[in-house]
Amino acid sequence: MSDSLYILHALSDDTDAHELTAPIAARFASVVQDLAHSDDLISELKKKPYSILFLDCGFPASYTTTQLLQQIKREFTDLITILITDQNEIHPLLPLQENAALFFIAKPIDAAEVTFCVNHCKTLYEYRTRQVRRNNRRQQATVPGFIGNSRIMKDLFDVIERVAEDDFATVLVRGESGTGKELVANAIHARSSRSRHNFVPVNCAAIPDELLESELFGHLKGSFTGAAQNKTGRIHYADNGTLFLDEIGDMKPNLQAKLLRVIQEREFEPVGSLKAIPVNTRIVAATHCNLENLVSEGRFREDLYYRLSVIPLEVPPLRERPEDIPLLLDEFIDRYTSRRGRDKIAFMPETVELLKSFTWRGNVRELENLVQHMSILYSGKRIYPHHLPPKFTEQQGLDRTASYQPRADSVPPISENDISRERAALFGTSAPPTPEINFDNGPINFNELINEFETDLIIKAMRFTSGNKKEASRMLCLKRTTLLEKIKKKEIEGHWER
Repeated sequence: MSDSLYILHALSDDTDAHELTAPIAARFASVVQDLAHSDDLISELKKKPYSILFLDCGFPASYTTTQLLQQIKREFTDLITILITDQNEIHPLLPLQENAALFFIAKPIDAAEVTFCVNHCKTLYEYRTRQVRRNNRRQQATVPGFIGNSRIMKDLFDVIERVAEDDFATVLVRGESGTGKELVANAIHARSSRSRHNFVPVNCAAIPDELLESELFGHLKGSFTGAAQNKTGRIHYADNGTLFLDEIGDMKPNLQAKLLRVIQEREFEPVGSLKAIPVNTRIVAATHCNLENLVSEGRFREDLYYRLSVIPLEVPPLRERPEDIPLLLDEFIDRYTSRRGRDKIAFMPETVELLKSFTWRGNVRELENLVQHMSILYSGKRIYPHHLPPKFTEQQGLDRTASYQPRADSVPPISENDISRERAALFGTSAPPTPEINFDNGPINFNELINEFETDLIIKAMRFTSGNKKEASRMLCLKRTTLLEKIKKKEIEGHWER
């Protein structure tokens, strides 16, 4: 469904009707096309993404209006039809309105009625367009950068979609550090009509107070010592786009007053200028602080707080959505192993359960850091709880050797229970399978049978370890060099990927 509005005129020889409807249609539509005969109607509707059809019952046709409307309803389900007809002809056509967008205008035509009807159809078309866009987004990845199937995250995605549709109101994003507040702001911008313009992030806590005003509002040459040339502020740079103010709670009172003016008046004054510049910038602010407490303490303007929190959004901490941790692990493992040329790591089920119960004070950022840490130290290995840094196991009261500290060049200690579990997963039992031998058919080739069994065993081990030869050699209790020699001699390199 196109965002442009296309209207097709299929009117009779009634010139008065055409002269009345044509200029009204032109006010609302991007393209208005006239048609002379109904035989061309269906083919014309297929040429362009028409949204509205003006159809006159007196239109020259080789079949009845009812037949024409039924065909349109069948082939062009999204088309909105405005039927111009005599009052006494409307009643027989009413059943055709079921499950179709069909509106009637009775002759003689009134300009006000036509205007109202076209405006209503345009609103219906825009609503349908938004619904199609929203459904398409939901069928795709939820929100770029966000991963989660939990109920709380689905609710957040839905709110982001709704907020993005209204691209004017200010938004206040709350959440702990590491939850992804900037991702929310970026998603709102990307899904709004401002997406073709700039998304400008500003961390109010990272820029010194004496520079923040110039960064936001810009300055004129010579307005202060060191101002050697004019500077465009980020508010102006975000014109028609989105300005993201992170850690808004750290902004000083004098800048809060200037920001309030930007929101209220939609204009700003660069440092050193006496002339206000109009600006159409949407502001999305974020904070991990409790702004209500800052207001009560007199450290944040109450009027600015209410201006910012027109639409408040809360980004949930990771501990409130532990069911999303496996999905996040998969994404981060791929990001820090496959995409960087390392062998994949695998978090074992008991390790994942331990991570689900962790408090995650650093939220998603802390989980990402953990995966990056483990991918460097344990590339190509399976991660059991005792491989994790101490803080993850100490919180659960798990036993571990106090002196054990993993190093990048060390092999993690493997217990007998670990080996038993791995072999059971590899062979489906605690011991390797024995090939069936039938002497009824005569002698067997001992060397050939052993070779086949050995080949099958190596391929299974390599497949189980995702092609990691070091891990496969450990699973088979072979030296790595021995395994490499056997793979080369048997010419089975890559067979486990088939």
